[in-house]
Amino acid sequence: MDRRELLTAFGGVGAVVAAQVGAKPAAAQSAGAPSRLKEILDRGHLIVGTRSTTIGFGFKDSKGDLVGFDIDLAKEFAKGLFKDPNKVKFEVFPGGAERVPALVSGRVDIVVSQFSVFESRAQVVDFSLPYCNSDFSAIVKANSPYRKHADLAGKTVTTRQGDELKELILGAIPNAKVDMYPNFADSFLAFRQGRAEAFFNDSAPARYIIREFPNQFRVILDAENAMDVNQYSVGVKQGEQVLLNYVNWALTRMKLEGRLQAIHQRWLESEDAMPFWAKSPV
Repeated sequence: MDRRELLTAFGGVGAVVAAQVGAKPAAAQSAGAPSRLKEILDRGHLIVGTRSTTIGFGFKDSKGDLVGFDIDLAKEFAKGLFKDPNKVKFEVFPGGAERVPALVSGRVDIVVSQFSVFESRAQVVDFSLPYCNSDFSAIVKANSPYRKHADLAGKTVTTRQGDELKELILGAIPNAKVDMYPNFADSFLAFRQGRAEAFFNDSAPARYIIREFPNQFRVILDAENAMDVNQYSVGVKQGEQVLLNYVNWALTRMKLEGRLQAIHQRWLESEDAMPFWAKSPV
């Protein structure tokens, strides 16, 4: 599509995509307001907020390059707009708390950074269709005696800083000692160094960790005392309906062409974490 086709198509495609996948379209953009999508096209590149310390999703490789599931996804959005996956500038956040303010202030166009949809967040920013399922899980050493969350009672566990994460852990293990670090990478390092008995992260990056460290770690599967079940979505500034329409269209197109499946396979070696809509015919 050229610029005019993009702006025309995504001014009205939101309701169609939402109806096809069973989602509710977000509130329409104010009449006469300039479209963020037009600003992006005029600028010539997409600005994406992400992080460099989210294992498997946005992190630095051995060469110092920013790579991961979310990075590949962001490049696909840029490719759809400019026919060039490199027409994207990444705004790297030091932590997850910067995601909502960056969208609200307009510092970034979209956020692609393991962005789980909570009710509090949905009141201030808009979210795309989900692109990955992921519940909150405990990762332990393969030879540890812990099989259930209750087995971690009184033990030191670790995760990144965030009141919502601490609340999830203490909801399942009320007397756990929760040590929190600025990001998941630091938390994982503390766990590997023996400063904690378990490392709490989402199950999607846990798949990547287990793949990268074969026979060293496993995930506690405790359906009777499960923690938060959630999904990752792309964040968009509230009211930017035209841009949100494009993101949803791009995700749908990626599903139809097998590119979303390919990203799941590349980073998670499985399509098990794909949301229902992405597995089902559209």
